[in-house]
Amino acid sequence: MALAAVVIYVLLAAGLGNLLSGLVGDDQPQAQFALVHFIPLAIAISLLLLFLRWASWGTDVWRERPTPTLRPRRWWLVAIPVLAVAAPIAELTEVPWAETSLGLIAIIALGTLMVGFGEELVIRGILLTAVRARHGEFVTLLITTLVFAFAHIPGSIIDGVPPAYIAFQVAGLSTIGATYYWVRRVTGRLWAAMLVHAFTDFVLYLGAGSDTPSTSMAADYMAPDSAFLGTVGVLLWIALAVGVVSVIREDRRAKRQEKNRDNVN
Repeated sequence: MALAAVVIYVLLAAGLGNLLSGLVGDDQPQAQFALVHFIPLAIAISLLLLFLRWASWGTDVWRERPTPTLRPRRWWLVAIPVLAVAAPIAELTEVPWAETSLGLIAIIALGTLMVGFGEELVIRGILLTAVRARHGEFVTLLITTLVFAFAHIPGSIIDGVPPAYIAFQVAGLSTIGATYYWVRRVTGRLWAAMLVHAFTDFVLYLGAGSDTPSTSMAADYMAPDSAFLGTVGVLLWIALAVGVVSVIREDRRAKRQEKNRDNVN
């Protein structure tokens, strides 16, 4: 059911968005952006919320106990959401503010907020909860990360992104997906991952000068050449790699505890 929810969300976000983009000419990029994001995402998010109400999944979709409060107390994991926020904040200096209208800023802000809410709800909310109910944290991290990455492929194909760049996107989106997984776990709140996701997309769109209805970043977009951003990227990769080891050890501890309980019983 969770995977079906992901598929339906992608079909609405990418498929319906592409159909609606043809209703407005290329000479009206802001109207195209609004059509592509506002209508499909509003429908998709409404369906997700109705699904949660019908399924009665409870609060597990929205919140959990923050990872640093578990034993052992892995406070170092706080570095991941900090780095996730530091990168887009640094990129704000690259945004061509003087050339960007307030209307475009408002449209992109609302559009990316809807993207962050919808994608996190279906991936780090519904899918994560479903996988976690049947598997350990390593499998949960792996599946939600890969599904997040591959869910963006239809939009890239529709936009005519070259296959080589799509492969590059999948690798980059896997890193981003793992980051949002830890934002949720460290804070214990899904809305935190939603806001970090939305803020990151907002800065990327503005920094790339994007005023088109593209559902993915333009293929010719180049990230700012910054020593600070490079350092943040390296530190984030290291933290995520250690995070993988951490969840593997977490699963082993959980299995030992379960085995000990069985022995006691």
